[in-house]
Amino acid sequence: MRYGFCHLAIAPLRKENNERAEMISQLIFGDSFKIIQELEDKIQIENFEDQYIGWVDKKQVIGISKTDYYAYNQTPKLLVTQAITHIIQTNIDTNQKIIYPIYLGSQLVGEKFQIGNILFQVLEPKHISRPKINIHSLITIALKYISTPYLWGGKSLYGIDCSGFTQMSYKQIGVNLLRDAKDQVTQGEDVRAIDLAEKGDLCFFSNSEGKITHVGIYIGNNQIIHSSGQVRIDPIDSNGIIPEHSSTYTHQLNKIKRYL
Repeated sequence: MRYGFCHLAIAPLRKENNERAEMISQLIFGDSFKIIQELEDKIQIENFEDQYIGWVDKKQVIGISKTDYYAYNQTPKLLVTQAITHIIQTNIDTNQKIIYPIYLGSQLVGEKFQIGNILFQVLEPKHISRPKINIHSLITIALKYISTPYLWGGKSLYGIDCSGFTQMSYKQIGVNLLRDAKDQVTQGEDVRAIDLAEKGDLCFFSNSEGKITHVGIYIGNNQIIHSSGQVRIDPIDSNGIIPEHSSTYTHQLNKIKRYL
């Protein structure tokens, strides 16, 4: 197996090759990857979308051919637009059928498609659509994550971190961001001040050493939506985020970037 595909709703991507290692990200249904190393029960992979590297359990992914890998990644994607939908997976060799849930932001290449010996068919086609590259769609998608609990390495409605939130929101309008805030800040165009920010711009925040540690989406009217404890909306000014009914800044503004 030199290439693979995530056929489960979510699979943890870990820093090291054991189950107790830190979860640094997640694969979600529709992610494909190259295999860097292969051990007896774990593989180190590089995710196609963001070139993120980590370890995943072999049992949580399937191997695919080089031909399928490149064909899949050259095909325009559809995205799941609802919190949850379902997909039938049929093994064409054994005719075994299994129904799986898949979640908001999962990607597919059609209502029905085949990779290797697995046939995938979406049960609720109205729950998938092509991405719309505009600010309104971005904000609408971001708001779907409201109250999602913070989870280090998470990328789903069941737990998401700050850069996973911005990455998944942008992914669903057809814009690929890198995985971590420190890397997302290297993309896009600089916006000089919060007074010049527009809806959809990303605001980056730093610690006392100037290291980028947090990111959120500016939604206008001096407000930001971000994952901190949970996905929430807070006031923002030129210094940073200062929650309502508080006199203390929780995050110090470092930079603003524009991607659209």
